[in-house]
Amino acid sequence: MTRFIIYIYPRASIPPNSNHIRRFFKNLPKALHPPSLHNMVRAIVNNKPVPLPEDQLRNTFKKFDTDNDNQLSIGELTKAFQFLGSRFPGYRADRSLLHADANNDGFVNQEEMNQLVNYVAGLGFTVRRNP
Repeated sequence: MTRFIIYIYPRASIPPNSNHIRRFFKNLPKALHPPSLHNMVRAIVNNKPVPLPEDQLRNTFKKFDTDNDNQLSIGELTKAFQFLGSRFPGYRADRSLLHADANNDGFVNQEEMNQLVNYVAGLGFTVRRNP
């Protein structure tokens, strides 16, 4: 089976809609016209939520280490969860500290970062669409 990667670059001022999909398939050869391809393109155009990869989560948490001590405090975790779009960032920071802080010092250090990222990846944070 042949696989295709399709990139759609609509004009920045006009959000993509079903007319873009129709025009795309109108110019596509009939042999490459299966319904699954149509559904895939529709999902791309409708901007379905995509889960954040673990490396991106790790970089996000490192960015919020404001005092550069290679440890995340409860305040830094709260700001990171606020950035990720959590409804209750303080609660998420507290819960993540309970899951990741193995030595109970109140901080998430570099050794505990993998546990933090695994816990947060399971919460289902997604890439946010820009307004």
